[in-house]
Amino acid sequence: MERKQLFRYLGVVLVASSIVLTIISISLAFLIGTQKLTYFEKENIDIENISVKMRDGISIKSLIYVDKDLKENDTNSIPTILLLHGINGRKEHKVSIIYQFVKLGYAVISVEQRGHGESGGPSGFLGKEPDDMIEVIDFIENNYDFANTSHMGLLGFSYGGGIGAILQAKDDRINAVVLYHPLSSLDSLTDRIPIQNLIGSTTQVTNIDDIQDAFDVANVSNSQNLLLLQGQSDKIIEPQDTQDFYNHLNGTTRNDIELKLRPSLGHEGNEKDETSLKYSIAWFEHFFHNSSINILDLDTEINKITLINFNFPQNIMSEIIIIVSAILLFMGLSVLILKNKIIPYWDQLPIKPVIDDSREGKAKYNKMLIYRSVSYLGATLLSGILFSVFNSSLLYGYFIFFPIIIIIIMLFIPSELHSSWKVEWKSWINNKLFTSLYSLSIVIIPTIYFIVFYNLVTQLTMTFTIPFIRFESIPYLVIGLGSGSMDYLYLREMKGRHPMILMIIRPLSLLIFLIFVPVPPFPILGGIMSHIFFIILMGIIIYFIRNLVMFLSKFYKNIFSMFLLVMLPFVIFYFRVFFRII
Repeated sequence: MERKQLFRYLGVVLVASSIVLTIISISLAFLIGTQKLTYFEKENIDIENISVKMRDGISIKSLIYVDKDLKENDTNSIPTILLLHGINGRKEHKVSIIYQFVKLGYAVISVEQRGHGESGGPSGFLGKEPDDMIEVIDFIENNYDFANTSHMGLLGFSYGGGIGAILQAKDDRINAVVLYHPLSSLDSLTDRIPIQNLIGSTTQVTNIDDIQDAFDVANVSNSQNLLLLQGQSDKIIEPQDTQDFYNHLNGTTRNDIELKLRPSLGHEGNEKDETSLKYSIAWFEHFFHNSSINILDLDTEINKITLINFNFPQNIMSEIIIIVSAILLFMGLSVLILKNKIIPYWDQLPIKPVIDDSREGKAKYNKMLIYRSVSYLGATLLSGILFSVFNSSLLYGYFIFFPIIIIIIMLFIPSELHSSWKVEWKSWINNKLFTSLYSLSIVIIPTIYFIVFYNLVTQLTMTFTIPFIRFESIPYLVIGLGSGSMDYLYLREMKGRHPMILMIIRPLSLLIFLIFVPVPPFPILGGIMSHIFFIILMGIIIYFIRNLVMFLSKFYKNIFSMFLLVMLPFVIFYFRVFFRII
């Protein structure tokens, strides 16, 4: 059997294996989803997806959990709890907690905050979210006859607790509140993580220092029936912040405001702790079902509470299989397209121009080096000046605007092998466009394949999707791919060890930008040492990423597509795990 034929068979087998695994993944996801629906059916729990359009046009997604029999009630008498997740949370989270309340006769609305998951827009970082929640409550009030929206419960976690602390002060419909380690003080957060110059002004946040937090909005007269749960080993929300908020509301002199400090519990540990959950249950039960529960002696009352065993089926195998299938598809396309399209075409190209080692050639090369390096640092200087005036933002200035400017400039500075930029790019179009498009297809097709089928699988299994194919993805794609693209254009046709210049020029460009848009050291990350470490680390990471990209490009005959291959997984991972701030 010919070698070419063997590779063709191998590629077909890999692609076919990818398709088979995808079918298996979807089938397994359907089975898991059916098991989950069966579980909720058995427990007589109804789940409904809702979408509420906000005043600025974005949509906030939520899930409503309620007993099916209670849903038939049309007297607006079912006690309803608004659940607000923490930063990077999703509406699908906290199911085990939601389950306990639904079994006690509550309806629970799990809201996905703006900038998270399927909800639109970047985050308002407490600036818009409380008003969003008021609109969500309005929507529930107008569309669901079972929900008692005149006396609602509110259960907030961390960032969601900060939203809840403001919301309960602004909306009289909130009757009872439990907040786990609420983000009550933005000043305390920005003292430890000074993020203003990191993000600058966004479409949702003009200045984070102008946002009103719980200390600005909540007071003694507009806050009531509030339980605070704080882990004493919490490193994210300082226990002192929650203690100060409790004191701010005169909690020590009131019977309706309580603070429970949970010994030896950190941030996540507090949210998963069964005793903390029992405190929450006792608190809500007092205000909605049984006023005889003594909220002044919660430690005794929680001994009367027994949590219901939650045997919810959990299985991520279908998600793992779809990841493997996407990798196999990439490998299969690599074998098929490389052997049948790229390499045959590449072998027919004219011989690469011989490097000109004459004095004139060396002078042209040095001129190229100087022009590109000066332009690189000059663009940094320009970006720093502009963003110091219009928007003090490291993300927008250095990671979005600066790469775009550099890419444009570098397109017009040809290598010494070409007489002009027009000649260089005409040569590239004639000789390399074909292979570049094929190389890009090897990366982009499996990526789209993965996102489409991963989201299908997660929808079937009732878990959260990757909200990647949407307008909000563009800034993150620019951040993830812009820096690599500009560095590739800067380094193209450089000789020998000269690409090592990038290890110096990139950290230097960051230092220049920070002169104009200073980002204070993060005390939580080690102060000034974090700055020094970050700058050194940037140079090292760039060096190794470049080496990896250059190695892969020897096979795929295109540097940009290989940079895409290296960076796209990180961008997708960000959308899978984190919230959107810009």
